[in-house]
Amino acid sequence: MNADRTEFAVDPTETRTPPGGAPAAAAAGTVGAPTAWWLVRRWLPTRALTVLLLVPEVFRVFGDVSYYYRSMAGLFGRAGLGETLREYPVPSIGVFALPRLVVGDREVPYVWTFVGLMLLIDGAFSVALWRSAGHRPTPGLRLWLWFLPALGPITLCRLDLVPAVLAGGALVAVLRRPVLAGALVALGTAVKLWPAAIVPALWLHRGGGRRSRWWLLASGGVTAGAVLLAVAAIAGGTRLASPLTWQSDRSLQLESYSALPLLIAGAVRPDTWRSEYTRFFAFEVIGPGVSAMLVVSTALTALAVVGLAVLWLRAARAGRSAPAAPGLLAVGTVGLMIITDKTFSPQYLIWLGALTAALGVTATDAGTARLHRLLLLVAVLTQIVYPNLYSLLAELHPLAVALATLRDGTLVALTWLALHRFWTLTGRPVAGRS
Repeated sequence: MNADRTEFAVDPTETRTPPGGAPAAAAAGTVGAPTAWWLVRRWLPTRALTVLLLVPEVFRVFGDVSYYYRSMAGLFGRAGLGETLREYPVPSIGVFALPRLVVGDREVPYVWTFVGLMLLIDGAFSVALWRSAGHRPTPGLRLWLWFLPALGPITLCRLDLVPAVLAGGALVAVLRRPVLAGALVALGTAVKLWPAAIVPALWLHRGGGRRSRWWLLASGGVTAGAVLLAVAAIAGGTRLASPLTWQSDRSLQLESYSALPLLIAGAVRPDTWRSEYTRFFAFEVIGPGVSAMLVVSTALTALAVVGLAVLWLRAARAGRSAPAAPGLLAVGTVGLMIITDKTFSPQYLIWLGALTAALGVTATDAGTARLHRLLLLVAVLTQIVYPNLYSLLAELHPLAVALATLRDGTLVALTWLALHRFWTLTGRPVAGRS
């Protein structure tokens, strides 16, 4: 018997995945299969609902897009590329520049063109989820369709949809097209850095053996190297580090987990703690204990890195694992990033949305369904907090703080479930050889 065909035992409730990466049901035949019209009939109304939710909150949610417009007006005027949007990696400026190139120096058309661009990117990802499952709906696709209206219009008014879709696309592609997956995750990292964190998870895929994993790294490395050289040549070497410098200079953001104890205390004693809008375009907590909680955040981040390294090494040493394992580790990794960091903005949840949707293409077990329900609950609670009650949260109002606490607890449960499921799937003994 061939040792290369050795597989781990998997949960009997987990859908087995054929070599193409789609659930077994997708490969069973085409009789009675849904057509592309199935996707269109669900994508259009859910996106219309997302845009409709934007209308009453347009002035709050469009603030960042107006900022993008003003920055592009400066760039197309006299500002240099090295001084434009220094909190973002240079490649992201290409995304911000596209609406400007289409509509020119007009703010309202720019804003709506940006929304249209995000809808196009979302539509492309929806089609990718559909195609990757053999042109059939999967739990992951259904999750993505409802995730955007659940989280609300912020999904269409922030850059974060772009790296999220690139990272989710890498997770979908890694089984069959590791070269494409490497390029996608590198491009996502070029736009907003965080997708680099899922590379260890992508390495665990077993679709094409060790060679395919090296192709994944080679593709990602070549793409990343080309981007770095281009940025250094166009904007200068110091511009490469400006997003990291910007992030490190920030203090304790209002919605971060490490700020939560101070928010709860501030809801009880509002004269002791307050929030303040800072030069980092975010509300940060002011008052006793902020420095201590920043130390706590740093310590938790270090512990998370160690814990993830242990999980990865355990899985890598075990050999073959279930198809869902890379997606579960990716979701757990990004969840821990959000939980332990000193910053947390609502749009970060878009990262989790795309990764969990990609996971749902190959995993249709009960555990994945629970992840989907938890994520939708997190998204709905987040939309209530931002934009609807954000002014109350900035005032440390007890109701807003309570809802933020409930949201944060649900996100912890989601992250724990993903990592626990990963631990279970990667720790099972080899079932046998065939």
